[in-house]
Amino acid sequence: MSLFQKEDPKESIKLQLAELAVKLAEVRKQVGELNAEYARVVKRRSDAAAKSAEFEEYAKKALTAGNQDDAKVFLAEKYKHDQKFEKFDSQLEEIGNTRQNAMELHDKMVREINEAKSRLAVLEAREATADASLKFSKTAGSSDFEQKLSGLEAEADLKAAMDDAKSYVDEDLWGDDGNGGV
Repeated sequence: MSLFQKEDPKESIKLQLAELAVKLAEVRKQVGELNAEYARVVKRRSDAAAKSAEFEEYAKKALTAGNQDDAKVFLAEKYKHDQKFEKFDSQLEEIGNTRQNAMELHDKMVREINEAKSRLAVLEAREATADASLKFSKTAGSSDFEQKLSGLEAEADLKAAMDDAKSYVDEDLWGDDGNGGV
């Protein structure tokens, strides 16, 4: 592009849409990975709780049998699994916060993509109106031209506004209850 050439706004928006689509794919991948990690940590936490309960039962049985030394060993093992449980709890909180931030970023990017698509549609409608008015002015050259041109522009603006409003009403980002499948 030379110094005196004007940048095409449509091409700029198309480029922005392409960049956003790539970034959105990365965010979706990150959300998927976070969901998988969250599920793994939930499983590990559950396993640690089960092991802790198991060793607690062993300790109770050992005490019932009068064997305090074995009970101490079992309680020590229970304590190790309780520590793991607490560690997994903090990991779940951290992953949950990160996942929430990624979902919010996803939602923001989807809104930006919809806004860019709306701007592109408006530009294309205006361009089509201008092309139509140019063709009409070459053939008609009457005072009705201005009225018809105004009507076409009003229709294009109305269509763009309706499409924009519909995209916000129909927007279902996750395809479920809005919790990202959680």
